[in-house]
Amino acid sequence: MERLIKKIKILILILTLFIISIINLFSSFEDNLRQMLSQAISDPSRFVYEIQNNYEITLPVSPGKKYNFNSGLFPGFFPFTYSNVSINYNLYKEDEFKTGIPQIDIIAGGGYLFGGKIMANQTSYIDSAVFYGYHTGFILSSSLSSKTRIFYGYKYSHTKAKLELNKSRTYELIGVRIDSFNSEFNENTIVFGVETLKNIDKRWAIQFNYGFTNNTIATKLSWYGKWFELGINIYPEGVIVIYPVWNMRLNF
Repeated sequence: MERLIKKIKILILILTLFIISIINLFSSFEDNLRQMLSQAISDPSRFVYEIQNNYEITLPVSPGKKYNFNSGLFPGFFPFTYSNVSINYNLYKEDEFKTGIPQIDIIAGGGYLFGGKIMANQTSYIDSAVFYGYHTGFILSSSLSSKTRIFYGYKYSHTKAKLELNKSRTYELIGVRIDSFNSEFNENTIVFGVETLKNIDKRWAIQFNYGFTNNTIATKLSWYGKWFELGINIYPEGVIVIYPVWNMRLNF
């Protein structure tokens, strides 16, 4: 019962922060809507990158496990229909052969926005819509104590956004005529964080990600166990600043 109450409190906190973010977004609805649409028009792949980054798990593989299998359920798969999967594979255990060598994990994954194809099939305004992305990288982790370890590493992310509109029609959005969207977004990110063991198979972590190619900044606070991860992703310059995150996280 005590654990259930704690999980409910965490969920309430996440939802509260999300509601505050939405209220802030629509506090001046017209101005914020124009800004959001202009960002999506000028670089739609960057917005897809934000969605994708929510499931790009940069946490180290749990001690005693070989890999973590991850999939972003919210807000990736629902409501954005961004199907995704990622794997964090443990290549070397900390101090396995020599003291002082950190744990080494390889990370990789990909996603596809299948809602784009559905949208294209259901309307005569759009000929085709393709949105997808992938990421690769590595994470190193070192123990500070029996319950705490730091992790740090590198991640490369790529997103592609391509939308072809019906050529027989004329489209304008915020006074700008558009025929198609076709853009890519590539980011090289440095990751740094701290993980703490709370209970058996129960951990929390805070991390900071800095993308030095496009100067993107993201922070994340997460709680996770054997099956799922609950978290909050914050993008200070994103379209939606705060994303509550719910990911499936299986350890083997």
